[in-house]
Amino acid sequence: APLACRQELLHYTTTPEGRGELYNIANLASKGGMLFDVGAHSGFISALFCAAHPQNQVVSVEPSPVLSERLSVIRALNGLEKRMRIEKVAIGDRTGTMSMLLDPAGGFIQVQRFEHSMWATPQSVEVRIETLADAATRLAAVPQFVKLDIESYEFEAIHGSIEFLSHHKPVIFLELHLNYLEERNLSPRAVVKTLERCGYQFYNCAGSRLSGKEIHDSPLSTIHLVAR
Repeated sequence: APLACRQELLHYTTTPEGRGELYNIANLASKGGMLFDVGAHSGFISALFCAAHPQNQVVSVEPSPVLSERLSVIRALNGLEKRMRIEKVAIGDRTGTMSMLLDPAGGFIQVQRFEHSMWATPQSVEVRIETLADAATRLAAVPQFVKLDIESYEFEAIHGSIEFLSHHKPVIFLELHLNYLEERNLSPRAVVKTLERCGYQFYNCAGSRLSGKEIHDSPLSTIHLVAR
């Protein structure tokens, strides 16, 4: 991995939460399939997923021009040009464009500036948005796995994908940003209920069942879970 992934590597290898998340993804990746890595950041999870099985493929969804360059680097370092496709879009509840904020230091994009979340003065950028279903149709690919880590925009991504999720039921590795949703006056409960209506149940990184209440009423700022 490039040096830009150092903090990600430390998170996934030294923290209990990171190690649990990494184990879940690596374990399921070893069975083979396609991952839509939505909010791919520097591409560590995308590259790991490809490395776990010789037939695995990834669509790395990352609208940030800074982070998409890092994705290209990690893809080249691991010889994954044929199995890791980089898409400079965001997944939301409609197909179109909208203005978002880019942190020029960290490289990530957010729908708004959250408290204590950006290292430099944000820049406004136009971002192309697609629903999960529209992206799958355009790419002629249906993922068996979806990773969502998109700074509260999981609300829009999930609500715009109800029919797709209900029909295809990909396993979802979800980072639910309870604090950011609260800042946007959006309901974590609504996200959980939508997934339940799509037929999903929830598990923590240790594989234990989670109730919807344990998720949306959690005192944590973010919660990592597997929905399947």
